[in-house]
Amino acid sequence: AFSRRRYSTKAQALDFSVANETGPSMGSIGTTRVEEVMNTTILAVDETEKMEEVATLFKEEDINAAPVLDNKGNCVGIVTSHDWVEYESIREVLQSEFNRGKNYNMAHYGAGAEFRLPGQDYDQVGFHMSRTPESARPEDPLSRVAKQMCAKRVHHVLVLDEKKKLLGILSSLDLLGFVIGEPVSRAAKSQEDTQV
Repeated sequence: AFSRRRYSTKAQALDFSVANETGPSMGSIGTTRVEEVMNTTILAVDETEKMEEVATLFKEEDINAAPVLDNKGNCVGIVTSHDWVEYESIREVLQSEFNRGKNYNMAHYGAGAEFRLPGQDYDQVGFHMSRTPESARPEDPLSRVAKQMCAKRVHHVLVLDEKKKLLGILSSLDLLGFVIGEPVSRAAKSQEDTQV
């Protein structure tokens, strides 16, 4: 069974406000900290989940990335819609070759497939996720993290404390919402919430 873990790192579990209700001035990004904009209600998945289940989750929850947790609840990476596209395209090639009776070697498929987690099945999140996602601290300046996201061409940054505990996630949409002064609308669709 697919396990969805919704975490809230703040007491008010469904507080989706960004910065403040009226929005920031355009010049305030330099004085704003990541913790003022990050999303603290986090939907995470287990590294052993099936990619098809994650695709369903992304559609149902209207998200395109989720932190990945190991069996101890530690954040071990991030899985994104890009990972799903890579998975699906390679799966189609492999299925086609299998149907034609060809043997196949996974090392020939997928950028960096040989660097994926050994022992994970191809259809599991742990095989496709990024094990070295971009991260930030809550007190980091938002402007620096925004520049980091642009330089690395990533849409999501995990926000971790000094012990690497997951506190939140910052997306490019969160940044855009902050810049224009409009909070990002996030409607909770799952019923199970867990306070951390």
